[in-house]
Amino acid sequence: MFYKMLFTFAILGLVSCSDQQQDGFSDVKVRTSSVKLTDFSAPKGNVVLKISGDFSQKNTADELWLDSAQIEKLPQIIVNTTTQWTKGESEFKGPLIRDLLSAIGSKASLISATAINEYKNDIPIADINKFNVILAMQKDGEVLSIREKGPLWIIYPWSSHEGLKNDRYYSRSIWQLVKINLHD
Repeated sequence: MFYKMLFTFAILGLVSCSDQQQDGFSDVKVRTSSVKLTDFSAPKGNVVLKISGDFSQKNTADELWLDSAQIEKLPQIIVNTTTQWTKGESEFKGPLIRDLLSAIGSKASLISATAINEYKNDIPIADINKFNVILAMQKDGEVLSIREKGPLWIIYPWSSHEGLKNDRYYSRSIWQLVKINLHD
């Protein structure tokens, strides 16, 4: 009995270590948002993002619709990074996704993000809490147009973390983002 328990703990320890080494980010701290729950009214401008799923602040029967002005009211940060779709390093500006999730009262563990062309991918909330992943609204001081992958583009800080430079994280960088579904 003792050896079975010892063996079980040893296996669990190995699995735990291999998960940390697999993503290569065991040194990255988990961050939380300081943004408080926000009451979002109906958008006054064109809706650029529709959010559905597991969160508390809705401004339609079952979704939250946001225009650019509402998203710009969230704290904005700058991420300087290269991407595989642009030349050289660029300055991207927009709110941290974790701040948006905090503002709407989300406790979900997964984001399903959808682009205008219906391209869809899942983003674990763990990514959002480990890295400064933003909803970019500007690139190099210019508002992102649809032609320039806007109006919203999920940007990871690739230049700050070499381990992010792979297909797993590139595929989560949805441009022309229009919908988010929050779920477990």
